[in-house]
Formats: sequence, C-alpha cells, structure tokens
Amino acid sequence: MTAQPKRLKNPFYTKNEYADSAGRQYFFDNAKFVLIYFVVLAHAVSPFKSGHSLYAELWALCNTLHMPCMIFISGYFAKKYLRGPDGINVQRLFTYIVIFFAAQAAVTCFELFVLKNEVAVSFFSARSSLWFLQCLIGWLILLPVVDKFKPKYIMLGGFLFALAIGYDTKAGDLVSLSRMFVHFPFFMAGYYCTPALIEKLYTKKARIFAVLFTLFSVGIFFIFREKVPVSLITCNRSYGSIDYVKELAVPLRFLARVIFYFFASGLIISFLALTPRCKTFYTRFGARTLQVYILHRFLYLAYLEYDWDKYFVDTFRGRISMIFIALALTFVLSTKPFALVFDLLQKFKIPKFLLKLKPAKPEGVPV
Repeated sequence: MTAQPKRLKNPFYTKNEYADSAGRQYFFDNAKFVLIYFVVLAHAVSPFKSGHSLYAELWALCNTLHMPCMIFISGYFAKKYLRGPDGINVQRLFTYIVIFFAAQAAVTCFELFVLKNEVAVSFFSARSSLWFLQCLIGWLILLPVVDKFKPKYIMLGGFLFALAIGYDTKAGDLVSLSRMFVHFPFFMAGYYCTPALIEKLYTKKARIFAVLFTLFSVGIFFIFREKVPVSLITCNRSYGSIDYVKELAVPLRFLARVIFYFFASGLIISFLALTPRCKTFYTRFGARTLQVYILHRFLYLAYLEYDWDKYFVDTFRGRISMIFIALALTFVLSTKPFALVFDLLQKFKIPKFLLKLKPAKPEGVPV
C-alpha cells in the first residue's frame, strides 16, 4: 500500500481525511471551486481588459487555466460514465442534454424578453458560455468510440486536429466545433490520467515546479499583456481572424496554439499541485459548480447590458471590491437553494428503450 504523503500545515484544513464517507475526494471539489471562481472573476474583469493592461493579464491567466483544467477534471471522471457497473451510464449523458437545452432556452428567453436583445434562436449554437456543456455532450458521445484506440494515437490525433482546426474559417460557434476540437486533448488527458499520476502532484518537486511555472507565466503574461491574442485563448476563432496570429506566415500560425497548449498544460499541473487535498471551508461548495457556471451567466449578461462595470472601473477601491463580489457571488450561487432547479432536471429519466446499450468492456483504462 502506498504511504500517504505528509500533510502540510494549513489553517484552512478542518479534517485529516482526504475523502468523505462516500469516497468523494476533497481534492477535486477544492480545485473545482477555485476554478469556478476564476470563471466568474474572468467575466467580471472582461469589460476592462481592453483598457487596463493588468486586467488584461488577469483575464488571460484565468482563461488559460480555468476551462482547460475544468475539462481535464471532467475527463478524469468520465471513466465512471464509460465504465459503470452496468456499462455506459447513458442516464448521465441524457441529464447533460436536458440541462443544456433547458439552460439554452432560459438564456435565450432572458436575452429576448428581459434584456430586449435581438438574438438568433438556435439550439445548435450554444448561447453564452454554454459551449462547455455542448462540448461535454459531444465528448461523451465520442468516448465509447475513441476508447477502442490506444491513448497515444488519440492524444496525437487530437492534438493535430486541434492545430488544424485553426485553419478552418468555417469552424466556429456552430455546435461549438472549434472549442470541441481544441479542448479535446485536455478532456482525453484527464480520461487517461490515473490516481497514481495525480499522487505525483503531491510531492515537493511538483510544488516547486508549480510555484516556478506560475511565476514564469505571470511574468510572460505581464510582459506581453498588450499582445495576448484574446481569441486564441477563447479557442473559437480561426487563425486568420486572430490579432497578431494572422500576422504570422500561414504555415506557422499553428505555433500560436502550441504556445497556448504549453501554458495551459503547465498551469493545470501547477494549479493541481498547489490545491489542498484535505477538507477546507470551501470544499462543499465545489460539488455544485455546474449551477454556478450556468446561473452566473444571467448576471453577467445584465452586467454588460446595464453597464454595471462603470461602478468598479474608475477607482482602485471599486476594482478590489469587484474581486470580492465575484468571490461572494461564487459562494452564494453554490448554495443548495440554487441547486433546486438542477436537482429537478436530473430527475428526468431517459426512455427505457435507449438504455439497452452494450456494456463497456471491463478492462481498466489503458495508460
């Protein structure tokens, strides 16, 4: 049995255990809460990134980390979807589809009838930040197929497709195709990741690397803060439509995405290496990040529509207040009352005739 690494002293630790009685690991809930806070914070500072270089750096760092890492964690737990006791957990996929269409309809109605905006009604182009759910549904549908191939072929093929999709000017927000391809390697990396590999993040060497790489990234993003291509980080545009990237020779434009992968991968490793393993005061909120991801978007749309950002941009006190308001909002939206609608949506059961799928092969995930 592998010896447990010595737990570092931390005032936020409240227990010595690394998981609850049901086996749910605190580590991942800790990571998910901080990541969803970065999502909310990045949206809060988004209106300022064009006029304030430090906010541009903060936005770029948050966006380079939070969605790739969240997708990595989703891929890690996709093993339970594919290799459950009864085979493929089709009900889980069906639940995501129900939540996506419900959220898509709700956001569209909010924009049409509350904000009075003119929007194209479509269930194929994800509204707002719902692209993550759309991509997750696509990856789960593909997973039983790609699981039949060796990991090295899937990772290499996924990486090459992600580089190539940037040359396609038609791949964009329709079914989130561009983002689906670009983030696919993060999802599969999480899927192929094992508990043994996660365990290596708890070593002293990993933490030293995490600190050094984070400082390096902050320095690079600060130096080039005015030249960071925003659309490259959002992963939904072709190379030819991205500032600075389109200035490169066409055959070399893919290198910009290689650089994105370098920083995103390094920041994922660094972030996870610095994430507490034990239960903290915010652990329980990390179990309900999906509702925060969807619900905060309504506030963000109103935030932009009614120019609420003007109350924060002009003073230092206002900017600092915005950071704490984003944190408070993350806590509030993570509470149980806001989970009621999502709990109701999860009660929708898939028709029985669709449950008759061939069980997944019982072997462990190849590494």
